Amino acid sequence: MRSLVSCVLAAASIASPATALARPIGGVFQGGHVGRGPADGLVFGVDGTWASTLAEGNDTAHDGWGFGVRAGYAFANGLELHLRYDDLGVEPATLRSPLQLGTAGLRYTVPFLFPMPFAEVDAGPAFVGGDVQFGATGALGIAFPVVNHVLVDVTAHDWFVPVQGTIRQTLTVGLGLAVTFGGPR
Repeated sequence: MRSLVSCVLAAASIASPATALARPIGGVFQGGHVGRGPADGLVFGVDGTWASTLAEGNDTAHDGWGFGVRAGYAFANGLELHLRYDDLGVEPATLRSPLQLGTAGLRYTVPFLFPMPFAEVDAGPAFVGGDVQFGATGALGIAFPVVNHVLVDVTAHDWFVPVQGTIRQTLTVGLGLAVTFGGPR
């Protein structure tokens, strides 16, 4: 009996520290947004961007101002699933309309650091003149919690979209605002 109790107590003491170390908690500030990570709930965001399509062959580089909007769900562990629309504000090749994309994406924000770094991937249809092509992007950025449920994002995207048979690369740098609508913090 004594050895059974000793084994149970030993197992409980081993399991307890492992559970506590499974997910880092806290952050620079106790409590508040950073202390608990991102809010869990619906997220809506808007970005203003500067975009530049790199030169390719006979087509020179193009740059312009664009914008993006996103809506989705952010989980408290830092994962976010979203849909986004981006008007990159550039007209590569002989197009007379700006490069636009409607994508589905995934973002992971490190919830226990300040500022909160994130990585994002998005893919979906790109509207290139009168054609619809497949477009994709990878992004890195940092999010600054302003108040509970409100973040300011600084993001760099690298978009890849086929334009007239050639994959064109468009780089964007943006400043955004995101609001989460979750439960009480």
